Amino acid sequence: MARRKKVQSNGDDDNAEFPFDPGTQIELEMEDTCCVTGEPVEFSFCRFPDYKNGTLMVMSKSEMLAHLRTGDSIAKFKEVLVQRHGEEVLAEHYSNY
Repeated sequence: MARRKKVQSNGDDDNAEFPFDPGTQIELEMEDTCCVTGEPVEFSFCRFPDYKNGTLMVMSKSEMLAHLRTGDSIAKFKEVLVQRHGEEVLAEHYSNY
């Protein structure tokens, strides 16, 4: 039987939650259609922010699998952003990628 790992606490609240601060952060609405094909999407596993529209772009399962296998899902999302808003959107868009 597996045992729980003992974690030392320094007395502060050590939970791993990241609080949402409505003064500095916004919650983006999730789009309900695939940003590549336009087909309705019930479940989204692959998401990317579109700050201009205030939404999270999503991919359908088939598109997600195709782009994750080739390793270009981020590039595809950026391509969709350029199609929607023009080249200048990439200069304004913050991403870790």
